Amino acid sequence: MTSLAFLAPVQVKTSDVRHDINSVREALVFLNQWPKARRGPVYSCAVRSCNAAIAGQMTTEQARQAFVSFARIAGVLAKSDFSPLAGADQKLPVSERGP
Repeated sequence: MTSLAFLAPVQVKTSDVRHDINSVREALVFLNQWPKARRGPVYSCAVRSCNAAIAGQMTTEQARQAFVSFARIAGVLAKSDFSPLAGADQKLPVSERGP
């Protein structure tokens, strides 16, 4: 069984405590502890994405991005997130990108 580790942890903050979520399984644990009254469509999408990654139907990075979206919308994303797979040229102004 693979760990489905994230290339970069997702840092979330709840009750002034920061947590590093390092894998799809850790994301699912966090999501399962989320208050039922605060669960909505973005929460459901994140759960489905994590389960799909475990089943091999989605990449770990896609599940990570779904979890990041959930955390951002839920207001628990601790710091600005970036995709570890994004090319360096995506951060450069258009005039400085290579061919």
